[in-house]
Amino acid sequence: MEPVMRIAAAVIATMVTAGITTGCRLDPLVKDKPGASSHLLPPGTAVPSAIDSPELTVQLTLNDGLDDAAFMMSGGVVPRRTGVSAGMDVRFWSFGPATRAPSPIYELVRKTDAGMQRIDHPALLDALPGDHGYSPLHGINQVVVTDAYAGELITTMDALADAIDLGLVEEPVPLKMFVDSPVVLPSTKLDVGGATLQALPETMFARGYTVTAFQLGGAFGVQPTGPLVLPTSQVSFVREQLKGSYDASRPIFQATIPTMAPQMVTTYTPLSVVVNVDLAPGVLAADINEDKDLFIRAPTGEIMGTTNAVTALQITTSILLLQLQFTDGMP
Repeated sequence: MEPVMRIAAAVIATMVTAGITTGCRLDPLVKDKPGASSHLLPPGTAVPSAIDSPELTVQLTLNDGLDDAAFMMSGGVVPRRTGVSAGMDVRFWSFGPATRAPSPIYELVRKTDAGMQRIDHPALLDALPGDHGYSPLHGINQVVVTDAYAGELITTMDALADAIDLGLVEEPVPLKMFVDSPVVLPSTKLDVGGATLQALPETMFARGYTVTAFQLGGAFGVQPTGPLVLPTSQVSFVREQLKGSYDASRPIFQATIPTMAPQMVTTYTPLSVVVNVDLAPGVLAADINEDKDLFIRAPTGEIMGTTNAVTALQITTSILLLQLQFTDGMP
C-alpha cells in the first residue's frame, strides 16, 4: 500500500475504532505491530542532499517557478520586484504559475504544558517541483511524537507510515492552515533587503533527501486554507493607450500586507489572478497607485464596476504566486 494511503487508512481505522462501543473483542492470533523499519534512519544519520542526485537537481531547476534569466543575472538570488498596494510601493517575489490546491507539509511536534512545540527535525514534504500534486503553498499537518520516539529521522512518506505503525508518532492532524514554502535548490538565496540583504532557505526532507525551501511571511504568512481550495486575490497589469503589451513590471495588487496574524479568516494570499486592464486615453500607468484607482469592489472583493481610468478589462485564467514582502530584511 502506498505510504500516503497507509497514513489515511490509519486515521480512518482510529475513527472507526473510536466509534465501537459494544460487541465482543477477539485478540489477534498474531501480533501485527511491526518491530522495526528499514525506512526510518537512526539519529545523526547523514542524509544526502537533493543536489547529490543529478536527476533531482534537473527536476528542481526546471520546475522551481523562478525566472531563470532574472535568477542568473542576480547571481543565484531570487530578486525582489516592486509593485503597488494600498497606495504604497511594495516589494514582492515571483515564483511563477501556481494552482489553488496545496500540497502537504508534515511538521513534527511534541506536546508540552505550553502547547505543541516543534522538535529539532526538518519538516517532511511528499511532493517536489515537477511532481504531480506539488504546490509551493503547503497545507500544514502536525505530527505529534510519542514517548517512544528517540530522535529517528523521518525522511520519506514510507518512514512516516512506519513511524505511525511503530507508535513513534501519532497520525498527522491537518491544521487547516497553509504557508508559502517554495522548494528551491540549496544554493538559492532570497533578496530581502535591509541589513540582512539575503536569506537562505530552510532544510526539509523529501524522498530520502534533504531539500530546501523558503518559509515566507513569518507568523502572518500562516493562513487558513478555506473550505476546499486556497483563496486568491487579483493583480492588475495595465496597458496605456496605444501601447503594445500589458506591463507586468509594476503590478497593482488587490492584496495588502496583513497587520495581524489571522484567526479563522484568511487575511492574505499570495495567489494572484491576473487581470489585464486597458487604461483610458490620457491616463498614465504611473497614475495608478492602488487597486481602487481601477475598480469598484463589493465588500466581499468582487469587481462591481470600474473607475474612469479604465476602458476595458479581462480577468484571465492565469494564477501567479506573487508573495508580498511583509517586513524589510525578512523573508
